[in-house]
Amino acid sequence: MSSAPTGTAREGAPQGSLWRDRRFLTFSGGVFVNSLGDGVYTVALPLLAYDLTRSLQVMVLLAAAFPVALLVSGPLFGYVADRYGSRVLVVPGLAAQFIAALGLNLLLGMGKLDTAVLVACQFIVQVGGAAYRSGWFASLPSLFPAQPGQARGILAAQYEATTILGPLLAGALVGPLGYQTLLWLNLITFTAPALVWLTGIRAPRENDGGAAALGIVKSLAEGWQVLRRSRPVFIAMLLLIPCELLASTGTLNLSLYYLRNDLRLSNSLVSGVVAVVNLAAMVCALLMSRRRRIRLRTVATLALSVLAVGLLVLPVPVALLVVPALVAVFGAYTAVTTAAEILLYDTLPREVIGRIYGLWRLICGSASALGPLVISTSSAVLGTRGAFLTLGILALVPVGWLLRNRRRDWDRAQVRFDISPSD
Repeated sequence: MSSAPTGTAREGAPQGSLWRDRRFLTFSGGVFVNSLGDGVYTVALPLLAYDLTRSLQVMVLLAAAFPVALLVSGPLFGYVADRYGSRVLVVPGLAAQFIAALGLNLLLGMGKLDTAVLVACQFIVQVGGAAYRSGWFASLPSLFPAQPGQARGILAAQYEATTILGPLLAGALVGPLGYQTLLWLNLITFTAPALVWLTGIRAPRENDGGAAALGIVKSLAEGWQVLRRSRPVFIAMLLLIPCELLASTGTLNLSLYYLRNDLRLSNSLVSGVVAVVNLAAMVCALLMSRRRRIRLRTVATLALSVLAVGLLVLPVPVALLVVPALVAVFGAYTAVTTAAEILLYDTLPREVIGRIYGLWRLICGSASALGPLVISTSSAVLGTRGAFLTLGILALVPVGWLLRNRRRDWDRAQVRFDISPSD
């Protein structure tokens, strides 16, 4: 097993623009089309569930499928990516998504889609998506070795763009076409990454995971040690835990329910609000991806403070206040998560990226999975506005901790890691 030097990985690598790299443009194009379908699906599915059940609990349950899928599969897929190569996850992940989405569409067309089947299909779609994303993103250091962090930052900003276009498409098309057509459109977009794969833009077979030759438990333990020794990355992960809890997919679905049920906005207007919110998130991701140096402490303190204020304003049932508050919440969340992921890809050695990203998603996914539980419990007792108020009060805890520890200069902490050869 090779060893990685102490210090920032890939020093001295050439820094040409990825926007002039045809391979990157093709790669990101496939990701863009697939993510655009996800943007439509993310809005269409919970609104479909609302129209079918009028239940916030069902919408929250659907939201929980994503973090639960990460908990179940994150470390395993990270190990597979490092041990056997990121290639083995992409096609099976896309296939699982396609089959589950196809089953959901067919059952919906036959009028046999009950709540249990809806949640099961959603869970399989999310597990397949976790496999696909683990494979794609673990391959970035191999495909674009000079600028893996910039590649991840651009893909994050591009993803935010699809979260704008997706809801706009959903809002424009749901009236004339209906939910089922939107779900079929999402199904078609799964073919885009497969076409990119067929063009030959994929991680090489050779040495694409030999660093994880140990058993899964020892291999993951090795990845954990590397993560712990990289102090800035480890602290970034810890700071993401409250962000994932407070701005989870459960919070998004709670917001959709609030806009639709409490504020009585139409499906088209709800989709428009989501597009505006995601536009702000895209701007935040772009700002983070363009910064040469990211001061983690400053970004986290500002983002969590803005997120707390936004959550505390949301219970006021006035659309002119609710929309800016949603912009604040999800824009702040995107800024800190993008900054943290850029730090991860620019700092850590590529032979452990898969495992560390899997462990990262396991820990953050646990917080994200807890979010729907907090929302479901608090909304059942206090109502929709009470759920927002509960999240806002919880947000004050990490803000207070950051302010209390404001003199710690985490941004200058040295990265120390070494992967020792194993028998």
